[in-house]
Amino acid sequence: MKKLVVFLLLLSEIAVAQNISVLTNEKILSSDSQYCFPHFSPDGDNIAFTTQNFIGLYIMDMKTKQFVQISDKPGAGYNPVFSNDGSTIYYRWDEYKGMKKYSSIYSKNLNNKGLTILESGKRKMSTPQISNNKLIYTVDNEIHKLQISEKTDPGQYKDIWTCIENQRIVVYINEDRKVLTPKGEGNYIWPQLSPDKTKILFTFTGHGTYISDLDGNILADIGYLNASKWLNNDWVVGMKDYDDGYLVTKSDIYAVKSDGQKSIQLTQTEDELEMYPDCSPGNSKIVYHTLEGDIYLLTLKLK
Repeated sequence: MKKLVVFLLLLSEIAVAQNISVLTNEKILSSDSQYCFPHFSPDGDNIAFTTQNFIGLYIMDMKTKQFVQISDKPGAGYNPVFSNDGSTIYYRWDEYKGMKKYSSIYSKNLNNKGLTILESGKRKMSTPQISNNKLIYTVDNEIHKLQISEKTDPGQYKDIWTCIENQRIVVYINEDRKVLTPKGEGNYIWPQLSPDKTKILFTFTGHGTYISDLDGNILADIGYLNASKWLNNDWVVGMKDYDDGYLVTKSDIYAVKSDGQKSIQLTQTEDELEMYPDCSPGNSKIVYHTLEGDIYLLTLKLK
């Protein structure tokens, strides 16, 4: 038994990719409408994307490269989420009455095209997230949960999710709420749980990107890497973008080991500014948009 355990541990170490290379990089959508912020469905069969300022929401079938418009509402393209089986997309859209913003949450079934209003006209509503096959969001910091499937996420017995509230990281574990400021007071953005739900990837504006545990203890300094996402538990992907104070002048996509010790440049072009990557569940594909509004698909080799 001891030999078997050692053998399995060796296999797990070998399985951890130590390097990443790009196999292909193809443009999958050209547009004068400047499509932005592509996001994979959990099964990798579709991507959701939007336009500048998150107005409208679209879904593209990755096999046919055909796409449909799901919504034309303001805010609908900001952080939509798919159900775990990829059959439904959930999104929030906003409307203003005077100086006040009111938000609603909709679900769109991609199979029967049914549209359902889940919440309507609420103040201070967070964007929805999925945990344990529950749709989870807050209204005035009050937790709302909607069971969307009888199945639970494999190996996950707690509802765990994270968001930003008042420029701070907030971690929810079931009904418990924990406010984190791992690098002190300041502006925290782009928090994301690792696939195994044990670590948080986040950016502390003006300082850099970091990884902490669920208690806010810093585990790694990733350096300068914006809009970063987990590729898997061992690698993160993000953009290194630069501007002259007015316009973005350079931007490329990078992969960085989760210990911060290795960085690999994935794009390097003179005439394109690559931005806001998202990773496929299979760890081998990345979608991103360019400043001109085109969407690209990167296929990777992990070795």
